[in-house]
Amino acid sequence: MRLLPVTISAAALCASVAFSVAPASAEEARLSTCAKLQTEVKDALANNAQSASYEAAVQEKTYGLQFCANGLYKNGVEHYAEALRLLGVSQG
Repeated sequence: MRLLPVTISAAALCASVAFSVAPASAEEARLSTCAKLQTEVKDALANNAQSASYEAAVQEKTYGLQFCANGLYKNGVEHYAEALRLLGVSQG
């Protein structure tokens, strides 16, 4: 009977560790998506300097960078996607 509380505590600890690892890998995936899109937007801006929406796309890129840098990956990705849309470039 004395081992039951120890066993329950150990099981709870293992479960909490398992759940805390999942968000970290998901976070890394979002961070890598931000980095990938940042490069795509940079390239798209370089190749579409004459676009009528160039300045708006630059602003969206800035927003994307700020959101991604602050861990708000979903918002950052949305802004990067908008920059690509403004430039008429499909997301790769």
